[in-house]
Formats: sequence, C-alpha cells, structure tokens
Amino acid sequence: MIDILDLIKDRMMQYKIWLIVIGILFVGVMLCLCFKQAKPASNTNIPAMQSTGSTVSVTSASISSENAVMMVDVKGAVKKPGVYDITNSPRVQTAVAKAGGLTDEADTVKLNLAQKLTDGQLVYVPMRGEVTTDILTDNKDSKATNNQEKVNLNTATVTELQTLTGIGEKKAEQIISYREAHGGFKKIDEIKEVSGIGDKRFETIQDSIII
Repeated sequence: MIDILDLIKDRMMQYKIWLIVIGILFVGVMLCLCFKQAKPASNTNIPAMQSTGSTVSVTSASISSENAVMMVDVKGAVKKPGVYDITNSPRVQTAVAKAGGLTDEADTVKLNLAQKLTDGQLVYVPMRGEVTTDILTDNKDSKATNNQEKVNLNTATVTELQTLTGIGEKKAEQIISYREAHGGFKKIDEIKEVSGIGDKRFETIQDSIII
C-alpha cells in the first residue's frame, strides 16, 4: 500500500514539473509574439512623424515666398511713375495702385490688372491710341523671349510652321522643300519665293518668323 502511494506521489511530481515547463514555454511564446507585433507598429509611427514635419516645412516656405519683397518699375499713364516694392499680392493692379493709380488717358483695354509680377519687372501702362509691343517686360530677357516665341524658318517642323496664320500642312511642306533645295533661307522675305505666299500673306506672318 505504501509503495502505491509513493508511486502516485512520484507521478504527481512529474506532472507538476511538466506543467511548469509547459507554462514557462507558453509564457515565452506569448511574449515573443507580443514583441514582434509591437515592433512594426512603432516603426510605422516614425514615417508619419517625418511626413508631418515635412508638411510644416513646406508650409513655412510657401509663407516666406508670399511675403518676399520684389521691386517693380511702373511707367506710362500712371499718376506717380517710379520704382516700388511689393510684398503681398504681386500683381499689376497692386503696382498701379502703388503708383497712384491710372490717369484719365490710360488705355485699360490693353492692361491685364490680374497678371502676376516678378522681381525687377517693368510695368508700362499705355495711353489711348498708343501702339505698344510689351506692357510687361523683363528688361534683360524681353528680346530673347520674343525670339523664342517666333518660328525659325530654317529649323521649324511641319507642325511648327502650321502655327503661322494661313499656313496649312501642304504649304508647310512646300516651305521645307524650298529650304532643303536652297540650303535654307537667307532672309525672312525669301519665303515669298514659295508658291502661294505673296505680299499679303507675308505681311501677316512676318512678325512671327525669324531665320
């Protein structure tokens, strides 16, 4: 009888040991799983914080850009021509207001008061009946800009030539054929040598072409 009780006690001790070992393993596995799940969550928060920081910096840059001071030269039909600094709302209307407003002779039809300005720009307000080429100009680059907008007869493609008034696809091809046959155009009025381009059509396009 005593032997049976001792055997039962031994078995119970073995079961307790196994239960303790299994419990320790279970706790260890659960801790590992919790740690792995918590680690990616902490990493995902870092980009979010960085993204928020970049948004703040962009906003600050935008504000500083809007508040930048620019100098504009206002001339023509304004009450007080001169050079003025503009901080907010850099548009023609602001520049004209700085110059005391328009005179009675100002031609407002040719003036776009809503147009944006850049630093160092010239704003010229024409009078009624006055012929002007540029109301807004950048003194250094106005000539270069005008040339870039014109069509070069010696390099233009068929598509580019078709942007000229009265020049269709067929006529553009004739211009290129003449150019290739004669080694290019030597002067812009030479385009009148192309069949179908006379004095009237040349007068229409002469301000839009260069060589």
